Amino acid sequence: MKVQRMARISTFGLLIFMLLLVAGCGRSDKGQAGTVPSERAAVTGGNSSQSPTRTVQDAKGEVTIPAEPRRIADISGSTEELLVLGFQPILTGNTDMGNPAEATPLLKEKLDPNTLIGGWFQTEVDVEAVMAAEPDLILAGPTQEKIYDQLSRIAPTVRVPYGFNAFRDRFAFVSAVLDKHEVMEQWMAEYEAQAVKDRERIQAKTGTENFAIIEATQKEIRIYSRTGIADMIYNDLRLPPAPGLPEPDAWGGKVTSLEGLSTLNPDHLILMADSSDNVLEKSSIWNSLKAVQAGKVYRMTSRQNYNEAFFALGKKSLMNQLVEDILKGSQ
Repeated sequence: MKVQRMARISTFGLLIFMLLLVAGCGRSDKGQAGTVPSERAAVTGGNSSQSPTRTVQDAKGEVTIPAEPRRIADISGSTEELLVLGFQPILTGNTDMGNPAEATPLLKEKLDPNTLIGGWFQTEVDVEAVMAAEPDLILAGPTQEKIYDQLSRIAPTVRVPYGFNAFRDRFAFVSAVLDKHEVMEQWMAEYEAQAVKDRERIQAKTGTENFAIIEATQKEIRIYSRTGIADMIYNDLRLPPAPGLPEPDAWGGKVTSLEGLSTLNPDHLILMADSSDNVLEKSSIWNSLKAVQAGKVYRMTSRQNYNEAFFALGKKSLMNQLVEDILKGSQ
């Protein structure tokens, strides 16, 4: 009897030991807090519950981002390019030059009405606004350098190395990050093909006549030879520049005087001015310019230039306007 009872106790103890061993193995799979170990959390794709990710190279190094981001906060100035690539950002930094609390007029027509505003992308934007958007990806430009650490704590942050004046490089970089390079190439091919057709239409009427772009304000006169409208005229449409264009500063232009205009004296003149009143009209030097005398001055606002001429959708819209104005003025 005693031997049988001891055998039953021994069998019971063995059973308890095996149950404890199984239970212990279960705990080791979950960790002390009941969470999946980091090794398993890092696995993407397949049957993992984690969203797939991609590792990309940005201005600082490598960053892991969602393979298919759905909530992009753009404060790099790339909102128009995102729309071209098929993404609807939840926050933008492409704001109106005259009102940084609102998106540009063109983007108001294209963005979801609930899109948040982060402030102008050329400044350190509102980090709290970015946080409130709850993004799964942030695109930030060179001017966001000081707040990158704050941004990266909100969501994976790609540091776009190209700013305001580098449209083509910025577009190519963002499309590569989002694995949409072919979409970008197709858009650029169509844009450049249209520019070729427009150049042929213009030069059929203007021949070798040259062009200049100036901005006139109450404070100064600036001649542009690079960036914005100048980039569209001289690089996209490849129209002849007026002889004597000065070397540009970082903004793509050079401050000059009325006397400087007289030495330039272009055949065609694109005038940027925010006021409907031309501050130069009372000047005898202005009225002696060939373009003025021939009625070949094409008006637009500085606001249009900065809101549209540096971005994909704006460039296409503004080039259409300029081409039609030049053709009308050259009849």
